[in-house]
Amino acid sequence: MEVKKGIKFFGKLPGLLKKLNLTITLILTAATLFSYSSVWLSPSEYTIIPALAGMAFPYILVVDVLYTLLLVFSKKWTALLMVAVLAAGYKMTDLTVRLNPLNYVDDYSKEDSSFSLMSFNVRLLDRYNWIDSKGGTRNKIFEFLKYESPEIVCFQEFFNNSKDSVTNADLISEILQTRYVIRDYDSTDLKHKTDKGYIIFSKYKLSDKQPLFDFTGNLIGMSVDAEIYGKKVRIFNFHLKSIKLGYDDYEFIDKIKDKNNKEKISGWGNIFSKMSSAYKIRVRQASMIDSVASLSPYPVILCGDFNEPPVSYCYWHIRRGFKDAFCESGTGFGGTMRVKFLTFRIDYILHSDKLKSKRFRTHTENLSDHYPISCKFKFSE
Repeated sequence: MEVKKGIKFFGKLPGLLKKLNLTITLILTAATLFSYSSVWLSPSEYTIIPALAGMAFPYILVVDVLYTLLLVFSKKWTALLMVAVLAAGYKMTDLTVRLNPLNYVDDYSKEDSSFSLMSFNVRLLDRYNWIDSKGGTRNKIFEFLKYESPEIVCFQEFFNNSKDSVTNADLISEILQTRYVIRDYDSTDLKHKTDKGYIIFSKYKLSDKQPLFDFTGNLIGMSVDAEIYGKKVRIFNFHLKSIKLGYDDYEFIDKIKDKNNKEKISGWGNIFSKMSSAYKIRVRQASMIDSVASLSPYPVILCGDFNEPPVSYCYWHIRRGFKDAFCESGTGFGGTMRVKFLTFRIDYILHSDKLKSKRFRTHTENLSDHYPISCKFKFSE
């Protein structure tokens, strides 16, 4: 009897595997298409669920590719469906992962009128010793800047310690040998003398600083005009709304296994609420950045912390009409945000067609909760 049952089970196995294959294919198809929808569905008008799916796209993509390869080698017809789904989202894939090994190392020659630019959310230069309890991060940042020696640097979340006789801005300007320094700080920060805000160091002349305020009156960045090789470029340095998770939120995530069901529901609900609020604010901030940048009479460089992955409504809204320097000459996934076991590309350098970019790099030094990014530019005409 046991032998007969075993024969019956193995006889049904092909049918079960067929159903399992179809089920997995449909689940992956639905998840992938749902993540695609995040670029068209505004989180301010719809639920943020599609936006969360867009954030998960890099991981969905890896699973899709691996499963498609398995189906191809197994000669399953569902491989055609998976290939069609992947093909439908080729633009999302193109923004998420790049295989540009030659462009990555390629550089402009000394004869080219090129210039280098770096963008870095420096997280107050580790003022509160989040990274190094001994307080050595600031000096490591200085050493990093001296080694890389970018000609233009845009910092977000910069702390200037103006009460000291020699400020951070003074030290960096000396390290980089930059003649021009323009900064903008939130009035509330200046009132409390924390000097936290935005700053741009440049070896090229800077002028016409314009603060960027969002719809609530909060300072989210600034724009300046840089005169480079006799031509002007308008540089935008900004930081879109963060989720602002608190200590309790991170402690909840770290110790989630120890929480009961009620605590889990409360903890995830609190995080979801903060994420939902931040997404809606970023939509309006992104619209404002897009409007202001479109009015520029000069070629534009947009750099900063978007707090959004490439497969997202806000990124697509800002990127319209611009090129992504990472896509032009970056390689890999280019993750810029350091989270436990995860990394997301949320920091960007975008630019007008009148500029060409090469040698985009994501610097993986442990200096902040973000990685610095940089590239080389030259005028295309």
